[in-house]
Order: sequence, then structure tokens, then C-alpha cells
Amino acid sequence: MKKKHRTNFLLGAAFGALICAIVWYWQKSTADEGALDLLDRLAETQAKMRRYVETAEFIPPQVQQVLQTQPPSPALAPFDWKQFNGIGPTFARRLHEAGIVALPDLAHADPDQVREITKLQSWHVHDPQDWIDEAQRLLSQ
Repeated sequence: MKKKHRTNFLLGAAFGALICAIVWYWQKSTADEGALDLLDRLAETQAKMRRYVETAEFIPPQVQQVLQTQPPSPALAPFDWKQFNGIGPTFARRLHEAGIVALPDLAHADPDQVREITKLQSWHVHDPQDWIDEAQRLLSQ
């Protein structure tokens, strides 16, 4: 009878350890996603701050006066990529951070480069070439 209790104890301990490992791994994986999102938001904020500092401090007064009198070309103005099918806030943010901010930037981009920038996975159904074609179509209008 003593041997039967030892076997039950060992089976219970192994099962408990397995459950603990599963719970630990699940919590670790969900915590990392939040941390990565926080790091992405921090990088986006730092990029914005760099852009504000660069535009505020290093543009000569003569150039600032010209910029104020002449509105930017609509084709060169920052574009809201979320209007494209399949580009949500995350992909739009990644494109902006990579310097693809206007229609000509995307229209002349390489599909593999756009795939790398947006970090498209194999299971995503979107094709960067479709986005590039749409940007070229909008530029030609």
C-alpha cells in the first residue's frame, strides 16, 4: 500500500509541475506582447520628438518664410495609409517610421522592402505590391 501512495504522489507532482509550467509560459508570452507594444510606442514618440526638434531648430528663417507662404504639394504631404485595404494603425506607424510618409515614397518602394518594414508574416493575406499599385494609381490621377 505504501508503494501505491508513492506512485500517486509522483504522478500528482509531475502533473502539478506541468500545469505550473503551462501557466508560467502563458503569462510570460502575454506580458511580452504588452512590453513590445510599449517599446513600439516609445520609439514612435522618440521619432516624433526628433522630427519636432529638427524642424524647429535647424530650418533657417528664410526657408521657414517660404514654407509658410507656399503650401506643400498634396502628393508630398504626409498620407494616411489606413485608407489602403489591409493597412491598419500598426502598419501605418511602421511605414511612417521607415520614412514612407507620402504617396511617391510608397509608389517607388520595393515590395520586399515594404514587406520587411511592415513585418508581414506568411499568414497575412495582404500583398505590398497591391499597396504600391494603389499609390501609383492615386499619383497618376
